[in-house]
Amino acid sequence: MISRRSSSASGSRGAGRLLTWSAAVAVTCATVGLSGSIAASATSTKTTPVTQEATSPQGGEKSFIPLPRLDSANIITTFSVLPAVGTTTSVTPLTSQTFTGSARRGHVFVNDGTAWADLTSVFSPGFLYDVTLSPAPSSALSGTGGVLTSLTTSGIPVGRLRVTVRKADGSIFASDCSVSTTSGASTLPLTAADCTTPTRL
Repeated sequence: MISRRSSSASGSRGAGRLLTWSAAVAVTCATVGLSGSIAASATSTKTTPVTQEATSPQGGEKSFIPLPRLDSANIITTFSVLPAVGTTTSVTPLTSQTFTGSARRGHVFVNDGTAWADLTSVFSPGFLYDVTLSPAPSSALSGTGGVLTSLTTSGIPVGRLRVTVRKADGSIFASDCSVSTTSGASTLPLTAADCTTPTRL
């Protein structure tokens, strides 16, 4: 009985030692493997950070977002034609107004100092993305009785606003909008009906 117990106890102790040795070997191997990994990553070689190349929009076409285009011009809106009776000899500017143009999302608007006038219909059809404003040119002075023959014959730029736009296809058109009468009175507010049929430049 005693001998059997001693043998059984000895066997248990042997099995325990075997398990302990196996665990130690496993830990040692794991440590060696970890050390190898650390050693491999501790090299002195430096690598360039990864960069992402700029890619073109899908289909190879660039997509442009039209930004608001602004411009302004000061236009004479009231004037006097002298002399009031007889042959016209001169045109005297009295007041002026700063007009501001904005091309946005395919439309053209002009502010006449009181409100924004939508002039898109003057240049339709087409997507409008650029605008410039300027006084319309005039020809030689002509008129009698204190009234011009037409706003185009003032001798100086008065009473007309030139609106020039660029369409999405690259074409450029200009229209002259009347902001005064031939006698020199203001006709504001500005509307699309005050503008001439656009001319392609």
